[in-house]
Amino acid sequence: MPKMWPTKDPYRADRRKFKWHPGKGWGLGFAAAVSLLVCAVAGHTSASAAETTAKPFSFETVREQARALAAREYQPGPGVKIPDFLKNLSYDQYQDIRFRPEKSPWYRDHLRFDLEFFHPGFIYPDPVSIHLVENGAISTLAFSPQQFDYGKNQFPEPVPDNLGFSGFRVIYQPSSDHRGSRPEVASFLGASYFRMVGTRQRYGSSFRGLAIDTGEPGGEEFPKFVDFWIERPGAAARYLQCFALLDSPSCAGAYRLILHPGDSAVIELEASLFVRKGGRKIGLAPLTSMFLMGKNRTSYLPDFRPEVHDADGLLVQASRGERLWRPLVNPPKVHHMHRFAVDGLAGFGLLQREREFHCYEDLNARYELRPSLWVKPQNNWGPGAVELVEIPSPNEYNDNIVAYWIPKEKTEAGQELHWTCRLSAMSDGPDEGSLARVVSTRLSPAHDKVPCRFVLDFSGDCLPALEPNERVEASAQASRGEIRNLVTEPNEVTGGWRVFFDLAAEGHEETKLRVALQESGRPLSETWIYHYQAE
Repeated sequence: MPKMWPTKDPYRADRRKFKWHPGKGWGLGFAAAVSLLVCAVAGHTSASAAETTAKPFSFETVREQARALAAREYQPGPGVKIPDFLKNLSYDQYQDIRFRPEKSPWYRDHLRFDLEFFHPGFIYPDPVSIHLVENGAISTLAFSPQQFDYGKNQFPEPVPDNLGFSGFRVIYQPSSDHRGSRPEVASFLGASYFRMVGTRQRYGSSFRGLAIDTGEPGGEEFPKFVDFWIERPGAAARYLQCFALLDSPSCAGAYRLILHPGDSAVIELEASLFVRKGGRKIGLAPLTSMFLMGKNRTSYLPDFRPEVHDADGLLVQASRGERLWRPLVNPPKVHHMHRFAVDGLAGFGLLQREREFHCYEDLNARYELRPSLWVKPQNNWGPGAVELVEIPSPNEYNDNIVAYWIPKEKTEAGQELHWTCRLSAMSDGPDEGSLARVVSTRLSPAHDKVPCRFVLDFSGDCLPALEPNERVEASAQASRGEIRNLVTEPNEVTGGWRVFFDLAAEGHEETKLRVALQESGRPLSETWIYHYQAE
């Protein structure tokens, strides 16, 4: 398999001076990871210009567009040519361009929701079409330089007035007490990427519309959202509905996204995907994150912070109740790819379980406030697997983790895939029932003929009630080598239980490990899974 590189994220460019600027120039893998949104934009010349259609709009409207698009050969939209001085902007210059809030479409309408838009330029030269929907009628929003404050930028010529927008963000003010603060709850920018945050959260991991051939030898394909339709909400509405048209060489798709802000932000998603080219590896509900180092690091990094990550593990929940926890790894040399087969998927996600500031000591990035992302299917996705890709990264500015669901059956040209799910950005995690969870994974690497030692801590409501003399045991397996000195003991500090063991395994081949707590054969915890490879 080819060597993969994490994607440079311009919005991570300076964590020491971290200030959130919505959106990411995301992707994963090769130079194509910086693939940008490409589409045709209606030629309007003023912010007030609008082309209205009488035909009522619905999700079926977008679905039929996607079906017709997939029936033809893929043709990237011509887009709009933007001046080189906008393409060549530096990160700081691009961040100095800000949308004027008073130019947003619903600014004076006293709605809970409002929209702000991103300027094309930097690594976002190609716009998307933005349409507003009201009472079933569509109007296309036009771009104008007067909608933006260009800060300290000095351009050699005026900015054209027909460029279009590169994306948008959603503002939500739950009450009149928040007027003027304009808190942001979601952002759509870059290929099919979008992010959302709940109350008191900071942007971190991201969702994607679709992943195609991630980690494959032939390289990854990056579908793009090319059109958005945003429905005007009622004055007291607590949700915002938008639609998106996705296009790529292998498929076209229609998406309905209903955003519910709150302590945990939620998007109810419905999607129909029409396949142009069969045989591709289709990844549904992809999640992308950053993991530089955690408690399980085995090599020295010159950094004052104990941990640096947007998520620290992958959780996979089977419909029959089994729960798998896989701590994330920043591999030292080549990318890792692992599958977790599930007959019935209840949910999966990239979680940020470590919520203590002292574990990060970063006053700017505030990693303890990054949301956990959770995907919960709302229809039967059938048999398949969650695939996890981990890519070596030397710094925190790259998104080097991706996870997604792969259906067991290969796709065929002309096929339609339809799925619904609930996407959540939460501070804690999904309801995990009565099983205890893994709260930390630590390693002492092998050295001087001493085998590698693993130390796992479990915590959960079911554990404190158990007494030390009860038969709380750890079930442990290794795919190769030998597990020695397996010990299970109560952790009197946390009220949980600790497991430690040594792994004696020769060579540098990968060893798959599984550990779970049980009492008289009854499962007490989720199953910890790890893929260890000596450096």
